[in-house]
Amino acid sequence: MIFARRPWLFFGPAAVFAGAAAVALTLTSDHEEHPALTTVLLLFVSMSFVIAGLIGWMRRPSNRTGMLMVAVGYGVLATSLYEANYAVPYTIGTIVGSVFIAVFLHLMLAYPSGRLLSGSGRTLVVAAYAAAVVAPLADAMFPQDQTCKPHACPDDLVLLSRDHAAHVATTALSTVAAVILFAGAFWLLVGRWRRATPAMRRQLRPVYLAGGLSVVLLAIGFIVTPFSGVGNTIVSVALIVTFTAVPFLFLAGLLGTTLARSAGVGTIFSAVPERASPGEVQEGLRAALRDPTAEVAYWYEEGGHYVDVDGNRYELPPDTRHRVVTRLDYADSPVAAIVHDAALRDEPELLEAITGAARIALERDKLLVEVKARAERYRAVLQAMPDLMFRISRGGVYSGYNAPNPRDLLSDVVVGRKVHDRLPKELADRVLEAGQAAVDRGTPQMIEYELEFSGETRNYEARFAASGEDEFLMIVREITDRKRQQAELEASRARIVAAGDDERRKLERNLHDGAQQRLVSLSLSLRLAQRRVRSDPDGAEELLEGSREELAQALEELRELARGIHPAVLTDRGLEAALEALAARSPLPVEIRGASCDLPAQVEAAAYYVVSEALANVTKYAQASAVEVTVERRNGTAVVEVADDGIGGADPLRGSGLRGLADRVASLSGKLDVESPPGSGTRVRAEIPLE
Repeated sequence: MIFARRPWLFFGPAAVFAGAAAVALTLTSDHEEHPALTTVLLLFVSMSFVIAGLIGWMRRPSNRTGMLMVAVGYGVLATSLYEANYAVPYTIGTIVGSVFIAVFLHLMLAYPSGRLLSGSGRTLVVAAYAAAVVAPLADAMFPQDQTCKPHACPDDLVLLSRDHAAHVATTALSTVAAVILFAGAFWLLVGRWRRATPAMRRQLRPVYLAGGLSVVLLAIGFIVTPFSGVGNTIVSVALIVTFTAVPFLFLAGLLGTTLARSAGVGTIFSAVPERASPGEVQEGLRAALRDPTAEVAYWYEEGGHYVDVDGNRYELPPDTRHRVVTRLDYADSPVAAIVHDAALRDEPELLEAITGAARIALERDKLLVEVKARAERYRAVLQAMPDLMFRISRGGVYSGYNAPNPRDLLSDVVVGRKVHDRLPKELADRVLEAGQAAVDRGTPQMIEYELEFSGETRNYEARFAASGEDEFLMIVREITDRKRQQAELEASRARIVAAGDDERRKLERNLHDGAQQRLVSLSLSLRLAQRRVRSDPDGAEELLEGSREELAQALEELRELARGIHPAVLTDRGLEAALEALAARSPLPVEIRGASCDLPAQVEAAAYYVVSEALANVTKYAQASAVEVTVERRNGTAVVEVADDGIGGADPLRGSGLRGLADRVASLSGKLDVESPPGSGTRVRAEIPLE
């Protein structure tokens, strides 16, 4: 529409016409005491808003602030209808004379974007428009006695009654409603100021100062209007000054944006060196935009994503009320993006000018950042490289290598030498065989081997891949620690199996030598008693009594065997009772702490055997006077500690008991530590994960 592109073509002449009509109505009014002064104030205030609004509207067509300012100016001109000497325009002026106040509240709550961003703001503006029409209409329907001077007011076409009580009621309700609306508007303005970012406050400060003061004075004016005197005059003068200052401060803001745009462009060219780094360009943009939180992200074409000034991947955040993203393109291709304060969206000229000036530097820096991104990627690849990598020809000659530690090898020792010159013959043959197979078959090959350095054997894993028609790569990793862990695991498993075999043989011997012999003897005694039942009852009874005693001893021996396999008290009464039983059998005083915590059955069994073996060792070797046992849950782990005050110096590798405990704990993914400094006692600590 032409109004949006060139609003001055219509609203400019219309303002002139409306202003002329207002002058005519005011100067010819027969009920205006000061027509000349009223005319001057009316034109000055209204035209200030209209002119400032048209300038802002033309500068920023998509921003409704200019449109609202023009509406305020026209609303002020509409108050001149009240000065008419005829009933129809006078009545209309009486009813619409306060609409400009509602438009002014709309302007203040929507500044600087021209849009109401909150539901409470929209509700208050709708209520203000309704009150601006309903309250004057009610006042016109129930007016007080005619007060126009020097002549009587024109006829009021909506007059219903001049009842004094009705007039007082409508006036009181109108005043209360107006004060509530102004207080609500002021509260919303204060709340928005408190939530505003520094960049937003820079825009709001001048207009909010004058506009907020005007809102306060309007509320005061509605309260003191029924009264005459110096106070009313002072409020009116102050209100005119602050109200009229709003359009001038708005124009000052537009001029400040223009100056800031020039200064910002100058900052880009002066503060940013000719060969500035991406970080320096970002700092220059922050200074030009007056936003210390602004960030620059560069489009990384190869990766298909944005990166920051250091070349790290950067995900653009979504637009919010406080932070937005402005993307910069060149020839339909993304160049960079600026994450900045959302308040800069209300200064499009500043943002566009500065980003346009910085576009060249950003395009150049885009290449630098891409190099950084590639360097970061290659650095990550290099950090993931194996211990050694060799390039070897099919004939077995080294043509290059990569060693993270240059002290491991020297280039003049490797390059140009043959594999058979550097490796034992058997290993060299295996290397060439695997490398040539990788070249011929096109599939990776792998071997494992050992080498001895300074009396220490190290294990390696070598992988081979073709790198050309007559060349292959040999990628080497040291796997000594892995092999050692595998060996320890296999040894632990072997010890567990051997311990199980030993326990089975021990159980077999105990059964054969103890309970089995008693049961055989019991069987013979019962058979003999069976034969004597009739011929010798007394002898049979004596044999049965002996058999009963033999059976009791056999049962006791079986219980002892079962206790050695798994303590019955642990199954029947839990870990705490089992540990107390161990403490009761110990010749030393034993203090138990925390054993009442709930643990899984297999963990309780491991804890029991740790304490049992540790107490046995204390009794045999420690020469201690007291023992302390602690069982607790800690961060998903069961911790069992047995500490004594003995002579220390225990060797966990010397005895089979502690090694067996370590294997038992390791089978539950736990670990067993023994601290035994000479002269300072011994502490056995087991940690077993609960999950």
